[in-house]
Amino acid sequence: MGALFAAGILPGLLIGLLLMLIAYFIARIKGHEKGEEPFSIRALADALRGSFLALSVPIILVIGIFGGWFSSVEAGAVTAVVALVLGIFSYRDLDLRSIGSALVRSVRLTALVFIIIAAAGPFTWLLTRLGALELLESWLLSFAGNPVSFSVALLAVIIIAGLFMDASANVIVLGPLLVPACVTAGFAPVQAALVVVVGFLLGTVTPPVGVCYFTAAAISHAKLEEVAFALLPFLAVEFLVLLLILLASPLTLALPNLFGML
Repeated sequence: MGALFAAGILPGLLIGLLLMLIAYFIARIKGHEKGEEPFSIRALADALRGSFLALSVPIILVIGIFGGWFSSVEAGAVTAVVALVLGIFSYRDLDLRSIGSALVRSVRLTALVFIIIAAAGPFTWLLTRLGALELLESWLLSFAGNPVSFSVALLAVIIIAGLFMDASANVIVLGPLLVPACVTAGFAPVQAALVVVVGFLLGTVTPPVGVCYFTAAAISHAKLEEVAFALLPFLAVEFLVLLLILLASPLTLALPNLFGML
């Protein structure tokens, strides 16, 4: 699990950088409104000073995971505790009412995930009985001799599945098939797991059933087709990075090898 976490750092930074560049060029081309205050080192320093404690949380997580103090799964609990302490005692913007509301939302989201997991079990059994998973695996492995063709076929499966199924269900139903298929095709297990997880998460922003897609449209009060069109350059960049994860192994394996996790 720690190796998978480390493998995602460089691709995550690359995705963030490319998305910022896309947003910058779109803002320049469309003439979006600029901030009233011009950029200055002093303003940046003030912002960093005010957010230092919050920004220290991911640093604590990285050091804790790589130092062996806690696993990447336990890091979620550590993050929640640190955020609670900072919100109450440092920023002082959390009270009992907001904490209670957050706990209720957490229970609902957790219940939703467990419902999806419970439904994925019978669905996986049905696909296995029908031979659909075996047929899909055979089709994928027919491209195993050519890394580029296999990568394109794998991304096609991930994209199509992400259009119609939730990310959690996809990871549970298709993850155990796609990762071994990638390993059989010659890719490292960490590399295969990362592209599967990241690829299925992209399904949350793709129509017609992407949860984040509908959420963004609701927040912006924009039409669904407008949001879908605006997403295209961002999705293109993220799928490009997915392809790089598969074809450029140092992008994902450099840090795990550096820290002796592989």
